[in-house]
Amino acid sequence: MMKKMMRDENLMKISEMADRSITDTTIACILLCYVLYRCEEPLDSELLYDIAVTGEIINFFSYQEAISTMLEKGYIQTSVNEDHETIYTLTESGVDSAKKLHNIAAKSYRDQIVSSAQLAIRRKRNQKDVVITYEPLENGCHLHVILRDRDLKLLELTLFTPDEATARQLGERILTSPSALYHDVIQAVMKEHDVPVDLADN
Repeated sequence: MMKKMMRDENLMKISEMADRSITDTTIACILLCYVLYRCEEPLDSELLYDIAVTGEIINFFSYQEAISTMLEKGYIQTSVNEDHETIYTLTESGVDSAKKLHNIAAKSYRDQIVSSAQLAIRRKRNQKDVVITYEPLENGCHLHVILRDRDLKLLELTLFTPDEATARQLGERILTSPSALYHDVIQAVMKEHDVPVDLADN
């Protein structure tokens, strides 16, 4: 009975927090462990921060406290990769913590967390082959995009947008799937457009 009451209380906490950043350190630890668990790979500190804080899942201060707690309790281990980035790897204790989210959050909320994490990972990987810059104008903004395949430049494109916010939104979409942009441009150019011809006097 007591366990059920605690579970219902935690579910209520998650439900109340679902529309704003998590500020409870204990729940923040579980969420971060869950992200690492479901991503099934170590994540660098910048990427995990981007998923949790920039993605407005966890409050900045709660995130910092959660990382410290996870290290103290042995939920995660750190290492440094070849790019000199700090990498977080989930331990067995961290996996146990991650699985607690099934008892305190609805599937829809868990799905939202995983989707946000996967999109952030995809954007991070694509940054190696995509260069996106923004040029504010008096009456709008230019979005400059360069797609590369190693040393080969595949596409260079400049788009006018009404404002910088729109440009950045488009930039995020392109980073999520740059190959789709390349494919769509090729398809648009190759597509046959039937131009009506006036044959009345033929």
